Amino acid sequence: MLAWRVHRHGEPREVFQLDEIAEPSAADLEELGMHMSGWVPVQPGIAPFDDWVIMQMSVAALALPDVTMARGTYPVPVAMPYVSGQEGVGVVTAASEKRADLLGRRIAAVCIQPFGSLASVSVGISTMFEVPDSMSDEDAAAFMIPAHTAWHAVHRRGKVRAAETVVVMGAAGGLGAAIVQLCVAAGCDVLAVVGGSEKAAVVEGLGARAIDHSSGDVVDAIRTATNGRGVDVIVDPVQGEVGARVRDLLVPDGRHVLCGHAGGLIAHDPHFYVRNHTLVGATLGGYPRDEMARIHTETQGEIDVLMAAGRYRPLVSRVVTFADVPGAITELAERRTWGRVVVRI
Repeated sequence: MLAWRVHRHGEPREVFQLDEIAEPSAADLEELGMHMSGWVPVQPGIAPFDDWVIMQMSVAALALPDVTMARGTYPVPVAMPYVSGQEGVGVVTAASEKRADLLGRRIAAVCIQPFGSLASVSVGISTMFEVPDSMSDEDAAAFMIPAHTAWHAVHRRGKVRAAETVVVMGAAGGLGAAIVQLCVAAGCDVLAVVGGSEKAAVVEGLGARAIDHSSGDVVDAIRTATNGRGVDVIVDPVQGEVGARVRDLLVPDGRHVLCGHAGGLIAHDPHFYVRNHTLVGATLGGYPRDEMARIHTETQGEIDVLMAAGRYRPLVSRVVTFADVPGAITELAERRTWGRVVVRI
């Protein structure tokens, strides 16, 4: 099969390589377990992983981890070579015993390295759902990670409440746009930080007030937008120097939810405690398997309600061909995209 793989660290346009490789099989998975870095050989403390499906892929989504893994700046080391891509849609052709009911079904699933979603055949794990007839492959491929991560960051970890003023960093990206929608649905005043007029129009269409960092200083713009009061919560998939500066705008008891690292990971000023601020880490990794299953079911139920009410939707900005992956990844790395870019396999 054909797959986009990474063999060495570097810029995506330089290191993404189209390879002909063997399809993953059930036999390949029998001696593998799961670690935060991906599939690994079974060893003391790591048992065989038994919650998987093999999928004939139709559509995959691109995201910033494709960039940071390639650059070697992803927080968890990923063994090379690996197939890139973290989620997608396909038809189940084989499954572990606990997922046998999905055989022949069209599903969306999270795909973990080295068996990423940018391949003809991939392996979905744990976080998966059968795609309803009303949802296209493209929307389903763009749904899972942004929606579930955003719910976790906004509600489970960030405890965002109605009438709070919330800043969303990187607000036009796949995750950022999901966060914006959930905060708007929760009844918050949402200040969405973006770069450029096109992205500003996107977040305003989602119900937020745009803060265009290309037009001036972000901190000054947020301070003006809140009449000097400041903000209750920052939901931040970007971090970096700008995230640290925006934190100064938190009111007492404010929360800074750190749910990504598009702008880089930096050390935090330890004096945040003096102002009664809380730094909140948010990632869907790291929980025991049973808790992950509970979280997935709970989140899917909550988002299903919002989608049925027209208050949440996957945001697909562009659909590209399999051959166009390096160019599309480069545009993503250079922050020239919004929403999710998806790939027809």
